[in-house]
Amino acid sequence: MAETYYRDSSPRYTGPGATRLSSLAKSMKFSQVLVCVVPVCLAVYWLVYPWNQSLVDLLFRPTILAASIMISFPWYRLPVTGAELKLAAVLTLLCAVLLAPSLTATDPPRALREWWKLFIICAVSLLLCRALRHTRTARILGSFLMIASAVDGAQMVTIYVKYFGLVLPTYAANRAYKGQVQDAGLALNAIAFECVFAYICGMCLLRGTKLLWSLGLVLLMISSALTGSRAPLALFGVSVVVLIVTNALRSRRLLVVVSGLILAAAIVVGVTVAFAKFTREEMSAATEGRWDLWSVAFQKYTERPVLGYGYLSAEDDPGFIAGGYHSEYLTALAEQGVVGFVVVLNLFWFLLRCCWNLAFRPSYTWQNGQWALFGCVFLLLRGVVELPGLFGSAQGPADFLAYIFVAIVVSRISQEEDYMLSQMRYPVRYPALSQARANSREILQIRLG
Repeated sequence: MAETYYRDSSPRYTGPGATRLSSLAKSMKFSQVLVCVVPVCLAVYWLVYPWNQSLVDLLFRPTILAASIMISFPWYRLPVTGAELKLAAVLTLLCAVLLAPSLTATDPPRALREWWKLFIICAVSLLLCRALRHTRTARILGSFLMIASAVDGAQMVTIYVKYFGLVLPTYAANRAYKGQVQDAGLALNAIAFECVFAYICGMCLLRGTKLLWSLGLVLLMISSALTGSRAPLALFGVSVVVLIVTNALRSRRLLVVVSGLILAAAIVVGVTVAFAKFTREEMSAATEGRWDLWSVAFQKYTERPVLGYGYLSAEDDPGFIAGGYHSEYLTALAEQGVVGFVVVLNLFWFLLRCCWNLAFRPSYTWQNGQWALFGCVFLLLRGVVELPGLFGSAQGPADFLAYIFVAIVVSRISQEEDYMLSQMRYPVRYPALSQARANSREILQIRLG
């Protein structure tokens, strides 16, 4: 076997099969370049949307789907992991079951169009999770997600200055401003969610630094203060509390566990008292009108509880507004009935279980499990008060971002499976190396413990 050397004196194989290895390396680099296309599309969407809505809708999904196919192509030889098989089973079940409510909908052509969009977004998630098993590809995606998040933040600032100038915002003025922006074709709630959640997805893939933490704080302030909605800050705060309580209850220190139990009990009591004491008008005001929409959704569910009215049936309601019923869970009940609601919850439960394992089980390949659990909690809580996310028909970047998060989570579990498989092979092929690794791990555990 012949060997040549790079300038850094590292050996380079030039024997049989070198051409194929070189071609594979080029394909991997090509996929690393293409992975930038996905977050760029997410960032550009709302920049182009006000100027040419039909064009951006026409190009957005096909571009992301085509990029995902090309990104995954160099990795088709990778063995399929257990996590990927489970994700494929969950998404296949989701699409197969939701086909029934779409066929029996009040408007089947419309429902089937939306079902097809859901199928596309599920395919994107499956394609990306294989490529993200490659560490460098995952880091590149994380970096560009951070850039996309910063672009969304800059856009919110630009829009605010355009309408208000350099004036400090008030909640009442912001509500009127939000209506003006919606009339212009921009959804501030969606942009704010994409800004915050793209940052969370990026933090799942990158090492935290002072710069990234500072960027997150600035983006959270922008999303909370310049959108006319209390939802971003409230959801972020509640998600932080849930994460703290969860970690406290799993702590080995008695004092921390007791504190977590007290905090959890206080939250339950507070929510119960709020529901018992508040009138309908007060609940509507506290939820910014969502309570009335939720009541309509539940009423529609009671009328057709099994299969629902089908995708986008909220558009048939008198006084329909953008965002439908502002709840993924109630929208699933109203539009897909109990049949669709069960498979939607199955997807939610699968994601939560995966993130839980990443957060609390020891890992040799990844240390950002708490960010994954935080992102999952944030996503599931947001589903209570907003529609775009894991359920729906891929209305825009918010939905794609939610399924990209699913791909990130599954890829981290797959990477752990790859590592464990490689460790099982070392005792047979390289016993000395395997023993050295085991000894170094024992030394590290002694030092840490």
